[in-house]
Amino acid sequence: MSEIQFYDDEQGDNPFDRLPSRSPSDARVTDYRVMPWPDGTRVTVEMGLTPFKEFPTIDVSILSESGEVLRHISMVGTMERRPAPTMWLPRGIPKGTPLVALIEVVGDNEPLQTIRVAFTVAGPIVKQVVT
Repeated sequence: MSEIQFYDDEQGDNPFDRLPSRSPSDARVTDYRVMPWPDGTRVTVEMGLTPFKEFPTIDVSILSESGEVLRHISMVGTMERRPAPTMWLPRGIPKGTPLVALIEVVGDNEPLQTIRVAFTVAGPIVKQVVT
């Protein structure tokens, strides 16, 4: 069986240095709804996106007030215009505990857009249009 060669070994030490950079997506978050479930077990983070040519990569994290990452999801090549991931919260977090949802549209080296949304476990829905 022949081997598949993905890069030329003679061009340098690190093959990832030679990969072409992907063009950043032109997608941006236009609005969001952070929806804590009434039983305190999950949270759904729904976001509206602008029309896009390149499928965006979006990271959504749930953070404690001190910045500790409790949950994280990466949506690579998102095709939907209104993605809405639902994440389980860690067990034992009391209802009413303040948390933060962090939404990031990801570029090559840094986020292209960052949105922080404060919410409470089993609390009301937080929604906003992004300007």
